[in-house]
Amino acid sequence: MICRKALARIVAMAGAAAAIALLIPSTAVANPPFIAVSNAYFGNNWRHQMVDAFRKAADQAKKDKLISGYIVLNGDNSVSAQISQMIDLILRKPDVILLDSASLTALNGVVQKACAVGIVVVAFDSVASAPCAYKIDWDFVNWQRPLTDGIAKLMGGKGNLIIVRGVRGSAPDKLMYEQQVETLKKYPGIKVVGTVYGMATAAVTQSVVSNVLPSLPPIAGVIGDGSYGTAQAFEQFGGAYSSKMPVISGDGDANFIHWWIQQKQRNGYTTLSMNAAPSVSQAALWVALEILNHHKVPKYMKMSASTVTSDTVKQYSALKPGTAVAASYSADWVRQNLLTQNN
Repeated sequence: MICRKALARIVAMAGAAAAIALLIPSTAVANPPFIAVSNAYFGNNWRHQMVDAFRKAADQAKKDKLISGYIVLNGDNSVSAQISQMIDLILRKPDVILLDSASLTALNGVVQKACAVGIVVVAFDSVASAPCAYKIDWDFVNWQRPLTDGIAKLMGGKGNLIIVRGVRGSAPDKLMYEQQVETLKKYPGIKVVGTVYGMATAAVTQSVVSNVLPSLPPIAGVIGDGSYGTAQAFEQFGGAYSSKMPVISGDGDANFIHWWIQQKQRNGYTTLSMNAAPSVSQAALWVALEILNHHKVPKYMKMSASTVTSDTVKQYSALKPGTAVAASYSADWVRQNLLTQNN
């Protein structure tokens, strides 16, 4: 039979243990995992910011002993290079692979191999469709449709339009383009007279838009990625565009935001910007830790866009050049938003 003093000590110890447990983040695991990132493409500022955002969160997670370490492998946007990346990572046996994929389907085989040996795969941004992978996708219907609709309305529902597509072969590019084309069906007065691939890079976009402008009729609007490169191409072309620029959809790029603010001050220029936040990589990290901690996580999750309007654009005047509009995603944000979504 336990005496009263012994019982009091047990109760006190239990209370102390409970108090300590409350101080431990719910993403903590018994053995801190090792995280790997397989990034298909590193050729634009968005992907650089995405990797930097991951490193910032991962460094803090390592400091907090939530992970043991991490590795980031960047590719050249070829499927074969990323398959080699994935094979290399599988041999290293990380606990998690965070995958920004070069293709929706072409990496499914190697993803399934990773899953088969017990590696958790979280595909984000440009997802892979392998059934075993958790997916953090973009809510393109509730993003590209209102963006395209907004630009079409600012054009007055008529005029010639250029579509600037993103990274060739990527899932986001395919899905965004489908939503753009579908939305434009509502506007018979708008004619798509040119479609180019800007690879979500200002320099490439400026080059490809500059190359097609001489052969095109007057342009009233542009939808797509590489917004600052597009603006530079029209400014370089000059002519009638010197006094009246087309309505160019924004992609959250800081250089475009600064250009937009200047144009608004000069002539009241107005447009709409919606973009994928590169900090989605942080959300992917926290989702992975929730999975490892045996919390219920949907297999498929959607992220919404970051939106800037003519009424709010001045709020981003301090945005650092070379970056995009982005929030900082925390473990709490993931629990309150992504983990509440249905499977």
